[in-house]
Amino acid sequence: MYQILKLSNYIEENHKKFSNTVLEIYNFMDDISEEYRNFFLWYWKKVVPDILNGTREIFIATINKKIVGVAILKRKKDEKKICSIFVIKEQRNKGIATALLEKSFDYLKTNKPLISISENKLQQFSSIIKKYNWKQEQVLEKGYYNKTSREIVFNGKILWLKKFNRVILYWTFFLSFDLKIYLIIVLYINFQTHHLLVLKQHFHHIFYLSNI
Repeated sequence: MYQILKLSNYIEENHKKFSNTVLEIYNFMDDISEEYRNFFLWYWKKVVPDILNGTREIFIATINKKIVGVAILKRKKDEKKICSIFVIKEQRNKGIATALLEKSFDYLKTNKPLISISENKLQQFSSIIKKYNWKQEQVLEKGYYNKTSREIVFNGKILWLKKFNRVILYWTFFLSFDLKIYLIIVLYINFQTHHLLVLKQHFHHIFYLSNI
């Protein structure tokens, strides 16, 4: 029988257990991290410090003290997000993913959190998407998170894109009407189709680690 554990509980109870579990989770996730850019930096520079400051959480599913599933969550004022959820193949279809999701919903205080799912894994999540009536809101092209697949975003939009849109709106206030229209059209087309790869890579470098 599996158990669902909350990582932050170890912060006060057992510092050594917390440190060992953080490393154990990383090693567990490392096998799937090859698909995602900068996973190492994201995990150690963002996830672990945010657990300590109370804005992230990790729920762990274990069987006989061995990790078989993980949900990494982000809970901030303007964003409630499932950053990653994964159950090993041998333990799927046994209720573990559902148990992790229910714990995640309790923590995030919503059953419609922001979540992005690789296009090539949509079939695995199809019953969950249908059960909780998640709504597709955005598509991120290959290379944004996942090196090999597009990401489908449900229940909201990735935050840095909202911030970028606000910046554009601010600067276009100072331009002529014709230039405003031209700039908005050019940026929209190129960001949607990935034609300006250099520009996108520049913004990804600035925003990626701070917004996942």
